[in-house]
Amino acid sequence: MGWGTRMNLCALGCRGPSVALRPAGNRLKSEVRGAAQPLSAAQSSAFEPLPDTHPPLARCAGRSDRNHLVTIAQRPIRHQRSRLAIGLSGLACISLIAASTATATGPPASTAAPYRVKTLTTVSGPSPFAAGCPGGFHDELKITGLVVEPAIAVNPRNPRNFLATWKQDISPGFNARDAVVASSFDGGKTWRRTTIPGLTRCTGGTSDTASDPWVSFGGDSTAYFGGQAGLTSTAPPAIAIVASHSNNGGRRWAAPATVAPRLGGNETPAITGSPTRPGHAYMTWANFRLDVDPPWTNTVSFSRTRDRGVTWSPPVLVDRAGPFAIDLAPRVQVLPNGALLAIFARGDFETQRASIQAVRSLDQGRTWLPPVEAGFKPLTGEFHDPETGDVLPQPGYPSSTVGPDGTVYVAYENSTSPTSGGIGIVRSRDGGITWTTITLPGVSAFAFEPAIAVDKHGTVGVIWYDLRNDRAGDTATTADLWFSASKDGGTTWQQIHVAGPTDLRTAAPAAQNRFGEYQGLAGLRTGFAAIFGLAAPQARNGPTDIFFAHITPGR
Repeated sequence: MGWGTRMNLCALGCRGPSVALRPAGNRLKSEVRGAAQPLSAAQSSAFEPLPDTHPPLARCAGRSDRNHLVTIAQRPIRHQRSRLAIGLSGLACISLIAASTATATGPPASTAAPYRVKTLTTVSGPSPFAAGCPGGFHDELKITGLVVEPAIAVNPRNPRNFLATWKQDISPGFNARDAVVASSFDGGKTWRRTTIPGLTRCTGGTSDTASDPWVSFGGDSTAYFGGQAGLTSTAPPAIAIVASHSNNGGRRWAAPATVAPRLGGNETPAITGSPTRPGHAYMTWANFRLDVDPPWTNTVSFSRTRDRGVTWSPPVLVDRAGPFAIDLAPRVQVLPNGALLAIFARGDFETQRASIQAVRSLDQGRTWLPPVEAGFKPLTGEFHDPETGDVLPQPGYPSSTVGPDGTVYVAYENSTSPTSGGIGIVRSRDGGITWTTITLPGVSAFAFEPAIAVDKHGTVGVIWYDLRNDRAGDTATTADLWFSASKDGGTTWQQIHVAGPTDLRTAAPAAQNRFGEYQGLAGLRTGFAAIFGLAAPQARNGPTDIFFAHITPGR
């Protein structure tokens, strides 16, 4: 998110006031080329595996390629609801308890081969944007080299073609000079960075700033980009939902098409290429305003293209939240039978409930059925670092995926205090009608920003950050990135350390969630492609850098 929407919502315990949005400007070359940067010795040492500090939940069973392997079996849970946390990062600070139709239980741990990090590279580079983009609004507030909110996609016709995007050069208002897009054609070993022509003033457009970038591939290998672009000199900011497409794997991009015109409150877009319908892609986004008193008019909308992103249909209403509620962070999943499933977060301030909602369309998005609640919990406040008083990363976007057999998974944060938490998952095997709760074991420290995906064999993978290795009294807030995989639908799991330690205090400001509000994970034929942010000591091009990890099974 961005656009200065953080508000002081007293019922949630969130701190305010809102931060006004600031934009950017400055035309530059539309393309920056460069191979992925090899890690220096200092950087490599920062990726060494770390001992697990929670032996009751997870024990190191061995090493694999410098990563600790943790194999864990879930124990039966009876007569209780599993906790989960999703959220309206900075907006609603939401965590929730999933009320599901069943709770997954499990037999002894899997003995499958461990996972390892096969490739670890830096994807981002020096900022391609000079300070003072032409006509930029308060460009002096942008922090050059501060990058957050990466997303990733894999070309289904060329499994070595990866696509990534992120926000580049962020201000305290959480808006960016522009977005950068990177493509790889060798499985993530090297990356070529470029930009979307005309997305903002920095690349020849008219918008002050961009936010919430997202990427996807269609089944015909068309690459899609979606995000926000708008004017921040207005009150409220006038934000458009835009999309672009590439016919060569992400090397070059078309000028953005407008999916929804500039309005106050357009937020959290995501784009999904159709795996089965050539030229089709789907966009969802939320519209909400927190700078006015309730009752609010908050909606989730949908649009589709049938000509590879050249034109888009008029917006269709997916859901209208109540007068005291907010829907946000919608994502469309395409089920094997062609049905569409929109999954999003909701915070209802009248009932004091937070929930994950799932809405189906059986006619390619023309109409949508009533929402199904996948889980809920009372609204709660945010958590603060006990040493610095800074807000810890708040619940981010719920991350969703669909497996080759049609099983849908949603991952969410489950933080219960500044020093305790976890990652939860809900699962549906009937297209989002009913849901089962799964608890990801081996996580007991404060955890945040999970991303979930399924590979072509049906293995479920999850990445997340947590603070298990943070030490009280030192000068850092230490976070690490972890990965866990399940080959049996969430019954047993294997966990490895992916990257870190990294210091949150040297990343983006606390109000920006340190690394933004989401990271990325994509399933491969075997294994996973992860994209994520790290700060010091790994970052070399600014306060943060974007990194890629190829995670594979095998010793």
